[in-house]
Amino acid sequence: MELRFTDHARQQLQERNLSESDIVKTLRKPDATIKQSSHRFRAIRKIRKHSKTYLLVVIYDMQTTHKEVITAFLTSKIKKYL
Repeated sequence: MELRFTDHARQQLQERNLSESDIVKTLRKPDATIKQSSHRFRAIRKIRKHSKTYLLVVIYDMQTTHKEVITAFLTSKIKKYL
């Protein structure tokens, strides 16, 4: 399935120093996927960065022909999101 990024998502990736490849890995093999609404989902994957464990959270919309990444962020609040 095709993957698209909103302008907002691209801006957030740049500001938060996240790579598109990290987003793709999270969407392909998440530790958890949570349905937020009829077509919006949250994919979550644990990652190690600077010798700490974080969650990479990717918010995306599932369209008929593609997934559209809305935003992504890192958090250390693992229990809150998993």
